[in-house]
Amino acid sequence: MVTGDPQQRKHSSLPFLSRHDGAPPTPPPGGYQHARRFPSTPYALSALSRAMPAEAPAKKTERRHPLGWISLTAACVFAGVLLVALLMGATDAIYGTTMLALQLLVALVVIAAVIIAPSRALGAWALAIVLVLNVGTMGAAGALATSATGSYGGGSSSQEPGSAYPGIKDFDDALVQSAPSLEETAGRMDEVSEAIRKRLSDEYGYHWVKVSDSLQRYSRNGYGGESMLQEYTAPVWATEEPIHDYSEKVAVMATINDVLAEEGVYYSLYPLNEPYDGITDDSIDKLYGGTDPETQVRWSYYTQLDDPSYETGAPEPSLFWAEIIDLTHDDTGRWRKQQEAQAADGVPLEGMQLIFRATQKLSEDDRDAYAKALKEHPKPSGDG
Repeated sequence: MVTGDPQQRKHSSLPFLSRHDGAPPTPPPGGYQHARRFPSTPYALSALSRAMPAEAPAKKTERRHPLGWISLTAACVFAGVLLVALLMGATDAIYGTTMLALQLLVALVVIAAVIIAPSRALGAWALAIVLVLNVGTMGAAGALATSATGSYGGGSSSQEPGSAYPGIKDFDDALVQSAPSLEETAGRMDEVSEAIRKRLSDEYGYHWVKVSDSLQRYSRNGYGGESMLQEYTAPVWATEEPIHDYSEKVAVMATINDVLAEEGVYYSLYPLNEPYDGITDDSIDKLYGGTDPETQVRWSYYTQLDDPSYETGAPEPSLFWAEIIDLTHDDTGRWRKQQEAQAADGVPLEGMQLIFRATQKLSEDDRDAYAKALKEHPKPSGDG
């Protein structure tokens, strides 16, 4: 129904009506013809984004502090010096004052590099090198190699007075050269050892096994170096049979004394396992498993070469030990454990052993070299 209001009549002629005065009209059904479509973003912004592609975020560059490179270089150079000294066998040089001072300096530089943040990464590498290759580890490795080979030459000790002296400090050079050679001494030891074994086998039915080969090593010269004189230990022989009876032990030692007297080269045996002046009962107990010879675990009889021509300043006479281990008196088990730890495979844990040892002997092969070395490196003045 159309009222008489002119405004209403005007709107009634339009194809749609508005229910709210002042509001825009609603679109006709199907929408406006040729409606303009706008992009989701304004044109200027879209064009700008195509013209200027997005840049990748700037890479943060990490700066290295020079101290890091300095610490790494110092650690590598110092490790190289230690390795060269080790390969040359200069153990004394590794433990020298100069090396210790350099080690301290390198350690301070490395610690500083680890503390400063920009140099921390390289400082960590330097620290790892210093912890592995340092005076302590290289010195220990050199000491092990020296002990294994018996070689003590080289190193800073060669700069010490008398370190190249071929003899030994308190010995007379002429007496050393006139003394029996290493080869003569070794041959005589083998003869006496064989005579003792044969007599004991004949009288007591013992069978023998060689428990170690001969051993020789150069002796120190008393001036920080190595001499040309050698310490020699003959092959050690042991009985396969144990010796438990007290009277048999006494008889065996008496038989050995007889052989030594017949050979005429050693004094009579002296019992070390019996109390004597200068040693306490506690020491006897610890060394031999008791103070009473009848219940001791270990018997040890000793003597040395009977050399009437021996003079002060000459090499020491050769030594001989006859030892018996009797585990039937080992009440604590300590001696058995000790024997098991020391004895090689197949070596009897009980029985007798014959041990010959000589010190400060000059080999026939070294005599000419010894005489030449005495001229080139004489004993330091003031030492005779």
